Amino acid sequence: MSEWAAFCCDESRDLVRGAVELLDARGRLTLARSADALRRMSEVSDPGELGIVVGPVREGVSDVNLAAAIAGGGNARCVALACESATGSLRSRAARAGVDHVLDRAEVTERLGEKRRAAAACAEPVVPAREPGGGAAPTLVLCSGRGGVGKTTIAACAATAAARWGMRVCLLDLDLSCGNAYACFGLSGGSDLVALGEARPAPDLLARSCVSAAPGVSLMGPCGRPEAAELVAPCLDAVLGWATREFDLVVVDTSTTFTDAVAQAVQRADRLLLVSDGRSGTTSSVARMSGLAVRLGVARTRIARVENRVDPKSGMRGATARPEVGLEAARVYRLVEGGDEVDELAAAGRVGELCEPGYPFPDSVLGMLAQLLAELGCLPDAEEARRAYEAPQRRRSWRLFGPRREAS
Repeated sequence: MSEWAAFCCDESRDLVRGAVELLDARGRLTLARSADALRRMSEVSDPGELGIVVGPVREGVSDVNLAAAIAGGGNARCVALACESATGSLRSRAARAGVDHVLDRAEVTERLGEKRRAAAACAEPVVPAREPGGGAAPTLVLCSGRGGVGKTTIAACAATAAARWGMRVCLLDLDLSCGNAYACFGLSGGSDLVALGEARPAPDLLARSCVSAAPGVSLMGPCGRPEAAELVAPCLDAVLGWATREFDLVVVDTSTTFTDAVAQAVQRADRLLLVSDGRSGTTSSVARMSGLAVRLGVARTRIARVENRVDPKSGMRGATARPEVGLEAARVYRLVEGGDEVDELAAAGRVGELCEPGYPFPDSVLGMLAQLLAELGCLPDAEEARRAYEAPQRRRSWRLFGPRREAS
């Protein structure tokens, strides 16, 4: 499956997805938030790794100039310009700038129709770009390389928030020996993945291995006995494949080390989130994790950094160290220090209250989740999700004595 990245105005996303489907039916599309973000994605990718589609834009650099600039960089596998209508002069200008394809809406519609009819006649289904609630669900994998950075709490909050936005979420705990994601929901235990017992477990067995953690959230894992953790690796590919078919979102919490199971999940990730919290040693742990992920074949465009426990009074600047050469342009999400109440509510199994909007920590988690889902083209049509995505990216006013929720 090849990687594609695109940028366009919101109204033209269907045109861009159609262009990608036309050029590469099995391509994986990531939507950039801005023209600059699209250029950075092209610049940090390996030569020939990423295909680029530039659609209509409403402000800033023109679409043809953006496509020309990326083509001139020479890093993209191919560059396509998708537009509402293509004149002869536009095609000529784009060709002189090195743009590989110019596709207008009429052409995309006509050629896609022909391609789909031919595929149906040959019984070879065309795989469309992912839409919320259909196709393979996006997979978010959280890694850290060091314990205590808040990875499990972030995963539980993200899963709960996505479910509240109307998504069916699978939270997979791959800290197979010592995972405790279930505790965030007040459960006494999770499900024992060892019980699956074979490389290709039946769908009904997989369904029975899910534990209802919260409305819309199904929990799988860890293992009933820590010493049996290594027995899970043979069936994990089937578990991940089934989860992406049955749910709208898969969130994977992992152990502090790259076991075989974690490596499989990382290779399947639509976004690999490397979590640190600014303590001594956490940045170097993220560096080792990012380097290993790249060596496992994870595209740099699929890796993001999460800086947890950032002091809101510092202007959300976070750590300045680079985790890995070549990932210095990776997207960075900064989550506000939530104080003792985060640990208290998580320990009390009240993650549902912990991720309610209106407080600095959950607002930053919800904003990160909304941005990730929007990049993947899967942001739910829910008011809270839209607010999280559209929230102004400015530092909130900080009150020394604010309301505090107690965990009893």
